[in-house]
Amino acid sequence: MKFRKMRFDIDETVPFQWHPDNPAAGLMANAISFIAVGFERYIVLAVKDALKSRITDPELREEAEVFLAQESQHSAAHRRHVNALSASYPGLADVLDEVIGSYEQLYAAADLNFHLAYVANIEASFPPIFSFFIERRDCLYSGDPRVASLFLWHYVEEIEHRSSADIIYQGVVGARRYRLSTVRRTWRHLMAVRDIVIRGFAENVPAADIGMRAEKFGDAVLRNEVRYRLPVLRTALAPAEPQLFRGVSTTRLLQMVGGVVASQLPGRHPKDFPVPDWYHTWMLSYVAGEDMAHYYGTERSGTHG
Repeated sequence: MKFRKMRFDIDETVPFQWHPDNPAAGLMANAISFIAVGFERYIVLAVKDALKSRITDPELREEAEVFLAQESQHSAAHRRHVNALSASYPGLADVLDEVIGSYEQLYAAADLNFHLAYVANIEASFPPIFSFFIERRDCLYSGDPRVASLFLWHYVEEIEHRSSADIIYQGVVGARRYRLSTVRRTWRHLMAVRDIVIRGFAENVPAADIGMRAEKFGDAVLRNEVRYRLPVLRTALAPAEPQLFRGVSTTRLLQMVGGVVASQLPGRHPKDFPVPDWYHTWMLSYVAGEDMAHYYGTERSGTHG
């Protein structure tokens, strides 16, 4: 694991719908930016508290410090994206405040063991999710390269430190049964934060600028996928919005969902999840000194397959 100093030229010229060929993917990425700022700030609070009071082993401290450095930079990069969107739609600043406030309330309401379990639960789900996103980057991230490159960098580093949250949890708390008991509360909170963001988009950004109705995202996106994939339903019930995972086989989509479910089970370790080939492509390109801030996206800045 390595800390890389990265800077992306995200500013107010980035449109809200930066991926017009797949507006559902553009909306999803924007929502991830808002959630990431709050979640990664929450990670920083928890890991700093653990470093102050519970971590004494030198190797564990080193793991925690590099993890903390990467996550802090992720939060800063996504905040830059959020600030750019808020420049065009000022009400979105209040949405970010609500996301951060939700995590602050959670931090005040629970102890450090829970916070480290929450972080480990969510981080464990990232390898199957982000490997899937990287594999289907042609569908999900072939829009504005400034935004696409930010997200793919983030996903690569999340896969790189995929074991860190689990290692920290095991080193500080160590009770896998307790962690399992927190899974439901963890995901219920995360889905509530997602709903804050989607509602905020619907209230502050015109549907014409999004390319779809934001309020039809969230859980509705899964129902929409089912409509697209089952001929009977597609005929009887026309899909409500653009398809998010178009071109992705149902089998591969179910494998990703299965991977997320399995990631929450005791005895499963994030380090055992295989990394996608393109992860190595990104790493080699970084070492070679390529422009990683415009590494993937539309043809005007080049597309790395």
